[in-house]
Amino acid sequence: MSARLWNRLSSINLTVALCLLLTMDLVWGYFCLNRRTALFTPLNDLGLIPWAQTYGSHNLLATGWFFLLLTLLALLAVNTFACTTSRVAQLLRAKGPGGWQRLALRLAPHVMHYGLIVILAGYLCSYLFTQVLTSSTLAPGSHLSLPGAGGQVQLLAVEPEYYQGERLAFWKNEVIALRARLLLSDNTGQREAFLSCNRPVRFQGYSLHLIDFAPKSLNGMKMKTRIDLHVRKDPGVALYLAGMALFSLGLILYFYQWIVHREAHR
Repeated sequence: MSARLWNRLSSINLTVALCLLLTMDLVWGYFCLNRRTALFTPLNDLGLIPWAQTYGSHNLLATGWFFLLLTLLALLAVNTFACTTSRVAQLLRAKGPGGWQRLALRLAPHVMHYGLIVILAGYLCSYLFTQVLTSSTLAPGSHLSLPGAGGQVQLLAVEPEYYQGERLAFWKNEVIALRARLLLSDNTGQREAFLSCNRPVRFQGYSLHLIDFAPKSLNGMKMKTRIDLHVRKDPGVALYLAGMALFSLGLILYFYQWIVHREAHR
């Protein structure tokens, strides 16, 4: 019974059927998302389970495609794992001439498949276990405590960069880039870090992202200096990186195999 189940899970017919169902489901999702994107915006902040218990379960006509998508992707990951593992087992049993070097090259596409599975697992892990703090505001001298980590983040100074060109007069003295100088403190000591819109800061397993700031001009309203932070702890990042590394390794092996094959037939 277990052998029959494994053969069905590793069937290429199941792969084709799942891909067709995924295509139809995404078409359904396209029409459901039309002007209803606000339903999915809280997903990044709440996480999958709280979102499913609130927004998702109360709007099934607009969110049902998403739950079906998760189910189909899970089945596709299982199918890919079973199919790839069966093929890898065959290659290991029949290594043939050329030794381990030839075997490693023949394993290239299967390494990429495993990498894709790890990446999908990383996304699922992020949606299930990511901790997101409510947006935090810091003024110079104030600090933010990270829960459960024993760390503090203090804003030391804000260093704005103003537009000083002549071509865009309406941007004159407007902030075009901002760098915040932070003091990170924990039981091991203190260190300074610089935060900007495209440069998050990682500390104690958390990532700090700059989402807004004030003031935004040199001659504008006299507002108090502040920055708004988005703080999250995402355990799926390690899986993303591992999956990307595994996929890249398979891609390199596949490319090398292509070069070797081409040279052998010249």
